Amino acid sequence: MYFDPGAAFTPFGMLTWVETGTPGLRLDKDGGAWISTTLPEAAQSRIERLGKFKLSETGELEGKVTVTYTGLEGMYYRVEERNDDDVARKKFLEERLTSQIGGHADAELTNKPDWTSSETPLVAEFTLKISDFAMNAGSRTVVPAAIFTVGEKDIFQHANRVHPIYIDYPYEKYDDLTLELPAGWRVGSVPSARDEGQKVCHYSLKVDQGSGTLHMTRKLTIDFLLLEQKYYSALRSFFESVRAGDGEQIVLQSGESHASK
Repeated sequence: MYFDPGAAFTPFGMLTWVETGTPGLRLDKDGGAWISTTLPEAAQSRIERLGKFKLSETGELEGKVTVTYTGLEGMYYRVEERNDDDVARKKFLEERLTSQIGGHADAELTNKPDWTSSETPLVAEFTLKISDFAMNAGSRTVVPAAIFTVGEKDIFQHANRVHPIYIDYPYEKYDDLTLELPAGWRVGSVPSARDEGQKVCHYSLKVDQGSGTLHMTRKLTIDFLLLEQKYYSALRSFFESVRAGDGEQIVLQSGESHASK
């Protein structure tokens, strides 16, 4: 196991980006030997969003969401905000959340996250309101099958790449969201479940319907640090599939046109 006691907020057994998966000289009585530092698994650095919302007849979505940043995800946020006050930290987390939503949204941080620990995850609780979440389509209303998708919207869109792909660290995103529908509304159709991926990338999306509710789960795993340029085409194709899944829609039957455009 490798450690850097001087790196603030770094979880036990993990290293910062510049020291992860890199060669180093380990000294011993025989002069030493070259080793490579460890690479953390994607699940060790995770963004998890758990939310419960209500959809209004006018198309607004409102509710509560808890975001948990573990591993290096929490570490880098703590490092970035270490010299700021509570007001700046609150704004930072609120903007981080709303920046992942495609439309206009308002977030309000409702708890006091632990900014000083290196072991516990950084947990932020919000009230969230998304305007124009639902769109009118005649006698039907459509809503997106995924909410927090902006991070994957524009990456790896160029047809060609010259250099290898190098990311900060392997990571994982997981969303588990429940939507309560207006009284009298029912689900017309939901997209087919997706479960796609390659050896180092995985994406899943699933929408389940209950009695007056929708349960939406989304998971994205990126489990590499450095990828040779020759694999870029496959990586680009994977993210095209991610964007296609994120663009899926749920059709609701409201009986008449309720949702605003």
